[in-house]
Amino acid sequence: MSEKWYWLPDWAADLGLWEDELVSVDSSADHVFVPYEKMAGSLDCIYDLSGIRDASTVVGWGLGAFSLICNVASRPKNQKWILLSPFADFCSEEGNWTEKNLQFMARRTLTSVEPSLNAFFEFYANEFGEWQDDWLRRAEKMNPQALCDGLNYLAKNRIEHNIPDCGETKILYGRLNEAIKPKMTLALKTFMPWAEFRERPKAGHWPPMLLL
Repeated sequence: MSEKWYWLPDWAADLGLWEDELVSVDSSADHVFVPYEKMAGSLDCIYDLSGIRDASTVVGWGLGAFSLICNVASRPKNQKWILLSPFADFCSEEGNWTEKNLQFMARRTLTSVEPSLNAFFEFYANEFGEWQDDWLRRAEKMNPQALCDGLNYLAKNRIEHNIPDCGETKILYGRLNEAIKPKMTLALKTFMPWAEFRERPKAGHWPPMLLL
């Protein structure tokens, strides 16, 4: 039986941009890339998504990784996690947003998506790779309510308690990431000291730079 990989995206992101590259991490496996809008409707109960419980490996990026950690109690035994640029608190002092201004952005997204996307785009502008414009074009087509729900989830949730050792977990983060700064990821060491942390010195936020 082949391995099954299940991929959860970051806020307003489409992992399909890199599908051809990402499946190369295990070309013999079956890969399922979850659309952002589908994930956004299940952030509080991520393991209700069809097929995720049967996955041998779940890759979560940014918001997708954060949702996995918040739903750790539902994690199946022996399921492997690879978390790309996760964090303990998106609105921490190390980050770019406060809870108040992120909630304001969430409300504004319902009437005008462009300002919110542009605010995040600024942190991607200097990234290595050529995917910034592709990310923006796809994000602009997403449902505003799904974008709002993701921002509200980031604003209201944080990791505050120790996470028990619950299986193989790799945490990958980029030294050059301005969207989710390395200190935000390293804060998880307090709550998940048993996880394996790996820094990518030349990587920023994009998955191919982190994973390959």
